[in-house]
Amino acid sequence: MKSMTGFGKSHKIQNNIECDIQIKSINGRYLDLKCYIPRELSFFEYDIRKHLAKYINRGTIELKLNINDLREPKVCLNVSKLVKYHEIFLQAQNVLGIQAQPSLDRLLEEPGVIESQNQLDEDQDMMNILDETLEEALRALQDSLYKEATAIKVVLSESMAALLAAIKQISKQIKPFKDELFQNMHKRINELARNYQLENMEQRIVQELAMYIDKYDIQEELSRLESHIKTFNETLDKPKPEDIGKTLNFILQEMQREANTLGSKFTNSKTLHDVLIIKEEIEKCREIVQNVA
Repeated sequence: MKSMTGFGKSHKIQNNIECDIQIKSINGRYLDLKCYIPRELSFFEYDIRKHLAKYINRGTIELKLNINDLREPKVCLNVSKLVKYHEIFLQAQNVLGIQAQPSLDRLLEEPGVIESQNQLDEDQDMMNILDETLEEALRALQDSLYKEATAIKVVLSESMAALLAAIKQISKQIKPFKDELFQNMHKRINELARNYQLENMEQRIVQELAMYIDKYDIQEELSRLESHIKTFNETLDKPKPEDIGKTLNFILQEMQREANTLGSKFTNSKTLHDVLIIKEEIEKCREIVQNVA
């Protein structure tokens, strides 16, 4: 099990190239990557996505890459562009009637006059440090996701234990609740029977009463809740559970359905607290597993 919230970073310096990569991950339904990298390294985004897919299936990922190339630059002079800019400068002088010598500094600043011969996508030193820094940052992110998941698993397990304890308390009240319900209804029926004498009325009333009380039997709901809790815990304890967030969420949806039925059928003041605990813990777990991959 992995969390979808984590952070990883790496900083490397080799062959006079300094590289820094930071990766932040938060929960998301799909894999959504946002890259903030220098324009001259835009070609590296494909490699980023390829490496990332080995570590992460879902989540919103933000990656920031900074590079500082301290090597002696490989540049050359584009003579044709320099001459052309000089001609345009002289032409502008004639049009405006201005006598002035063109500034060499200004000419050299014109786009394309000084060209870089570095092809970064073919620069092996550059590619090596980018790949190594990215892998180290991704491994750090992976460790962060697993560490966060360990804490999440503890919270989820504690919630399941709280649910079982609440179910146990409610189970103790089923028979007293049904007995009390029967006695109250029986008393009310006797009052009505004294006022309305009908043939076989008592037998029919007892039958209706039994059916009415049976509607308040919650043993089936409690059994299903216990079964869902068992499945939930087994899913958490799988040796290599991958992308189980959706599975856990589905189980919790089923648990919530049983909890709602339980709350509507079992209106006992002695167990109201336990019913609320069940609903609260399930809702808490549903929020937590949204961050589980």
